[in-house]
Amino acid sequence: MTERSIPISKESRKAIIALHGWRGNLSSMEPVANALKMKDTKWFFLQGPFTIRPGEHSWFEGNEQTGWKYKESFDLLKKMISDLNDHGFPDHNIFILGFSQGACLAMEFIIRQESSIGGIIPIAGFIHYKDRFKDEILNKDRNTKVLLIHGDKDKVVLPEESKIAHGLFSDTGFRAELHTLSIGHKIPIQAKKLIEDFISYD
Repeated sequence: MTERSIPISKESRKAIIALHGWRGNLSSMEPVANALKMKDTKWFFLQGPFTIRPGEHSWFEGNEQTGWKYKESFDLLKKMISDLNDHGFPDHNIFILGFSQGACLAMEFIIRQESSIGGIIPIAGFIHYKDRFKDEILNKDRNTKVLLIHGDKDKVVLPEESKIAHGLFSDTGFRAELHTLSIGHKIPIQAKKLIEDFISYD
């Protein structure tokens, strides 16, 4: 099984697709959803298609020398968005929240889609192919909003990575904002208000 959802509200108008970090799995982001308790929102969880070891998964496979494989991860996201459309969630009410490697996937994915969604929320992530970013953007209307969140005490993925990502998105016409919080490499509960405001703003 590579996907699962849990209802947070009986009247869910917005959908958040949650992407775990490296070595995560289908259950990794459920505590985040339960802690944030976003109103009018239903969470959907995906699992990386590349197995590191039993119970540990990745969104990318490869290395810097051979290149990174991620088509399977893109296919999972495309299918999930299509399924959400079929179940009454329009694109503008769909958001992707990714942590660490999941944040990387969210950013790499959204620039390579011709259509937009409501927004992406990359937390403690980085862009793999910075030098190719501008040339590989397929998203013509740039209507996907971007909320970057990073801990200023993060030693795993340095906060400078989100600053670089913010510059790349802003310079290419996306509505991007960056917030740094006094935390390490984790999803901060104090980001709840930022995320709520982000997904509720039309």
